[in-house]
Amino acid sequence: MSGFLGWLKSNILIVVFCVLIIVLPPAGFVGSSMWNASIKKKVEEKLTAKKRAVDGVAKVRYTLPPISPDEQPFELSRPPNAVVTAFFAEQRAERQKMIESVVKRAVLFNKKEDRQVILPGLFPGLDDDREERRKVKEMARLIAGDDETPSVYDGLFASINAGEPLKPEDVARRVVDAYRAALDRQGGGDIGSLPPEEQETIRKQMKAQRLSVYARRAGELSVYGSKEALYGADPSTESVIFKEIPEGSHDVTEAFVWQMDYWFVQDLLRAVRLANTTEDGLMTEIPISPVKRIVSIRLDKIEIPEEAEDKDSGASAGGRSGRGGRSSPLVRPRPVARPGAGPSAEAEPSYTGRSPDDENGTYQVRRGRITLIAASDQLVRVLEAISKENFMTVIGVKLNDVDRWADLREGYFYEPDHVVRAEIEVESSWLDFWLADVVPDRVASAWKIERPEAETNKGP
Repeated sequence: MSGFLGWLKSNILIVVFCVLIIVLPPAGFVGSSMWNASIKKKVEEKLTAKKRAVDGVAKVRYTLPPISPDEQPFELSRPPNAVVTAFFAEQRAERQKMIESVVKRAVLFNKKEDRQVILPGLFPGLDDDREERRKVKEMARLIAGDDETPSVYDGLFASINAGEPLKPEDVARRVVDAYRAALDRQGGGDIGSLPPEEQETIRKQMKAQRLSVYARRAGELSVYGSKEALYGADPSTESVIFKEIPEGSHDVTEAFVWQMDYWFVQDLLRAVRLANTTEDGLMTEIPISPVKRIVSIRLDKIEIPEEAEDKDSGASAGGRSGRGGRSSPLVRPRPVARPGAGPSAEAEPSYTGRSPDDENGTYQVRRGRITLIAASDQLVRVLEAISKENFMTVIGVKLNDVDRWADLREGYFYEPDHVVRAEIEVESSWLDFWLADVVPDRVASAWKIERPEAETNKGP
């Protein structure tokens, strides 16, 4: 043992090199394998990134977005191509033109080419408070009418050839004249002096004469109705179109509510005219008109709450800065109250999903009811006319029988059609796009109608 140790000591280098010869090859193999794996991984990652970049450049996703709810978007993924790119660019530009055209037509359909304010120059407001109050008072006079100027609502009903039956005294006078003429033909005297059969003949002639008077009046009109159909609403739940100029001072916000009422009534009456117009563009006479009579028109209430004080500034919230610190009250459309519902009842969405409380940034919703006497077999035509006239949707219809004889005694002649009393609830949408030009500042803020900058009118 000692000899072996002595040999190791004397030959230590030989022993070390032998050990290295045995150990280094396996260790080198293991180390090179690990190093090779690391290098391979880094190279693969670089190649993958470059391939992904190349693939991204090699293919482009072309898309044509849908322009209607029922249309599916069109997508195409392929290598870029100048012809394909130009084609999709042209198609997208064409679709944009279509969208702009539809928007323009929608605004024109809602606003109407002849949609005018009652008093030009008043909306959205004036810098001069005194002049503004004067114009608001003048607008109230135009609505109520006076001895010199008829109400603007008289003009709306005249435009659809509407009118009321003859007054009882006028009918009686015409019947009496015919009665006297009949007696003269029988030799004069009193009807009691005539034989019973001749008395009965004259009575039948008088009935026929009365019906003839009613029928002649019906032939002069397209529909029975007048601005009286607008009055009598419950002021706690429905807007009231006043007969007389309201007392007190009123601002441009209240005047705008009057304007909205006028536009809504205008659309409803235009729908009646459309229903009572033939394909040749001629207005029908009452005996053949789908709509025989406008019984009433009731609009939803546009509430005007009390002014709220701004805790920070001490001024009324939403006041018109730069106009003497005066502010107009908030307004929001409220629904027509239903039986059993109080004036503060919340507006429930209709089957359209819209509600007067919507804050959608696109349109305002109002509701109203128009009650008509209409031919039962033409009722569908009447409902279609409402939707054709503007963005109005029929959301409810209630039908009742008509006491024809009671109405006939009042002069309403509906022959020969069978008629029903139709209470039609209507939902109307008003686009913010054009309302922004006329709403007062306070209303624009309350209804969240955006416009570049609130400017005042200084003329028509």
